[in-house]
Amino acid sequence: MAGVYDKPGSRYDTNRRVKMVLVRHGVNLAMLKWSSSSTTTYFYGVLKKEPDDDFSLSSLDALIKDLVHMAHAPRIKFNLENWDISSETGSWVITKKRPVKTAAPAADKPRTVVIRTNEKPEDVLRDMEKEKRSGDRRRGKT
Repeated sequence: MAGVYDKPGSRYDTNRRVKMVLVRHGVNLAMLKWSSSSTTTYFYGVLKKEPDDDFSLSSLDALIKDLVHMAHAPRIKFNLENWDISSETGSWVITKKRPVKTAAPAADKPRTVVIRTNEKPEDVLRDMEKEKRSGDRRRGKT
């Protein structure tokens, strides 16, 4: 008995068929996300080949043609970080985006931390125990 996930034309079935096409073309699934509605499949993230290679224009064209000719295929929309792909008057326009150079966030920059005091582990544990006892007293615990 077929469930809602196997029903032809369901979004789950469409997502499954899209994944089969992506795998057949060697797409790195860890970098690309997709979601299907009843009328459209949306792609977002980074479109690269396994493990981390770029597509050629011809291999990308072949991938898109397979997605378009998939049975029960909805419309396809792309919002990718590394490719501009759009459909204009029945043909696909594919252009490679230039990488965006951004400054590393402050958390990613290397920094030096200087610790000026030396504490013995037993002193730290003793202080923690004192704090715990004083917190218990404030809450009425003994």
